[in-house]
Amino acid sequence: MDSLDHMLTDPLELGPCGDGHGTRIMEDCLLGGTRVSLPEDLLEDPEIFFDVVSLSTWQEVLSDSQREHLQQFLPQFPEDSAEQQNELILAL
Repeated sequence: MDSLDHMLTDPLELGPCGDGHGTRIMEDCLLGGTRVSLPEDLLEDPEIFFDVVSLSTWQEVLSDSQREHLQQFLPQFPEDSAEQQNELILAL
């Protein structure tokens, strides 16, 4: 994940939605019904996007507690919800 090394080691730089002194440009996006600010680079460079949004990130970078937190935003299924959520994660 060489292209992500700077994201894991550099201090967070705030964009316009922060204190206005940062250098990164942030873009507001709707994620479900929630407005989130994401770095423009993440949205405009497919290589960066797919390095971040990947099964390897899910399995190797995120902690168990982070995965559990994110799983609460997945759809709930009437039967075998956990198994169907895992299939959805693999599909994504």
